[in-house]
Amino acid sequence: MTRPSARSRRLELGRIGWGVLLLAAPARVLGATGARVDTPGVVVTRILGVRQLTQGVLSGLRPSPEVLAMGVWVDGAHSATALALAVLDPDRAVAGVADAAVAAGWSRLGLRDLRRAVATPPAHDRVRDALARAVLGVVPGGARLLGLAGRARG
Repeated sequence: MTRPSARSRRLELGRIGWGVLLLAAPARVLGATGARVDTPGVVVTRILGVRQLTQGVLSGLRPSPEVLAMGVWVDGAHSATALALAVLDPDRAVAGVADAAVAAGWSRLGLRDLRRAVATPPAHDRVRDALARAVLGVVPGGARLLGLAGRARG
């Protein structure tokens, strides 16, 4: 297992920054995507900001393989639900597709780090690691991600 790279730490800081941006300037973010800027859109964008900020903080600067795997799953689920929004609400299709693309990007980066074993060494198990293992044990696709986490642990 390799030591956490500066790149993985920047990834979590980037996620936190993205969450802060979504919280602080939701209308600006919506406008940049060409999406309609209205009260429901601003509220949802802020909720997504809280989600990103929370995930970044809970992942920490040195996420374990299990936490990386959980993040990949959460980002993938986020991307899928954003695409569903785009299909079900044509008025919000632009915002849904943009959000899906961003979430898919976060998921891809997390999966890349998980496959490269860019995570904390298995010096100790933490509560969030156990929680990630428990959740991934029951969600669709979670077993595959747990397998990747196990290989990253060595």
